[in-house]
Amino acid sequence: PVFVEAARVFAQNMVTSGGATLNARVNWAFQRATGRAATAAEQKVLAGLYQSGLTRFQANPKEAAELIHSGEAPVLKTANVNELAATTLVARAILNLHETVTRN
Repeated sequence: PVFVEAARVFAQNMVTSGGATLNARVNWAFQRATGRAATAAEQKVLAGLYQSGLTRFQANPKEAAELIHSGEAPVLKTANVNELAATTLVARAILNLHETVTRN
């Protein structure tokens, strides 16, 4: 649950600070998490993840609401629930990259 909450808060930052488009938001998040720009292939994969998630959440808004209300951090009031949930999936994927996880 804590990792999901962290991804959701990161997704909220993507929405508020990352720009107006999905590509801008992915680039913003990728740069902050890895210290480099996302490649075209990475952009494509993450955009596909966003689109499939958005389709899933539009079909089941209750699932989207449950995802974004995980944890104690406040939920961005102005965000579209389905879009924030789909962005959370993207943020979680970025935060789970080998480049962003320290392994001992």
